[in-house]
Amino acid sequence: MDIRKLEIFIAVAEERSFTRAALRLHTAQSGVSTAIRSLERELGTPLLDRTTQRVSLTEAGQALLPEALRILAAVEAARETVTQVGAGLRGRLRLGILYALTPGRVREALAAFRAELPAVELWLTAPGVRGTLDHLDRIRDGSLDLAIVITHGPVPDIDQQLLATDEVVLAVPADHRLASRADFDLADVADEPFIEFPPGWGVRSSVDMAFAAAGVSRRITVQLNDMSTILDLVRLGLGIAFVPLSVAERTDDLHYLRIRGARPTYRIAIARASGRPLGPVARRFLSIAAADRST
Repeated sequence: MDIRKLEIFIAVAEERSFTRAALRLHTAQSGVSTAIRSLERELGTPLLDRTTQRVSLTEAGQALLPEALRILAAVEAARETVTQVGAGLRGRLRLGILYALTPGRVREALAAFRAELPAVELWLTAPGVRGTLDHLDRIRDGSLDLAIVITHGPVPDIDQQLLATDEVVLAVPADHRLASRADFDLADVADEPFIEFPPGWGVRSSVDMAFAAAGVSRRITVQLNDMSTILDLVRLGLGIAFVPLSVAERTDDLHYLRIRGARPTYRIAIARASGRPLGPVARRFLSIAAADRST
């Protein structure tokens, strides 16, 4: 099977458009169409449903996509393994990050990695609406080499290396009724309007588990996945929000309270697929990011 045809199929499947796929691949749209037709003939089944409005995957196309991603990931790893010239490794690092929740040591590792291997391309991918769950899916299907994830324990098909732990605290405006306090019980805020991350995000999962353990429910009025906007909405009085302590320590115009009793925490880890070897580029970044900087 022609690897180039698989690359074209993946581009069309992800872009849901022959035109956008052609632009992404820097090729003619007619060449994209020809490659897809050839791949469909080779496999003996349609892979895409085409209309004037959209392109969607058939059942066969949905089955092929994760396999195609895995094949290309393996090919890329093989290329990286044999491509060591002159100043060092070449290739591409595909890393999932977590916006403002990416630990400082990872950002420092990226700077060190870039200084050491300037010829390597960095493809940094932010999570979708499902947060860490999106990154884990991309690791499994091979479209990411590594990803920074928020975790609460073992995950099927994923190896994790701990980078940091963080506590979750409550952010309130300076004029809020709780702003004079240092800590609180979850029952104290049951009737407050909450601004929360969507389900699937690690901070949200930590808070959900804390409320469930306390037998308390809360009223969520806004959900979004951008930390800076969440803090802005708290400032505007649209609600209160749970945020990482590491974020609170960098923001001094809001008041932050700790939860009494068992304080919710989460772990930040760097994740990779179990049983699939990393290429030399990803291995090198992992060694830099996971290095103990306490000594």
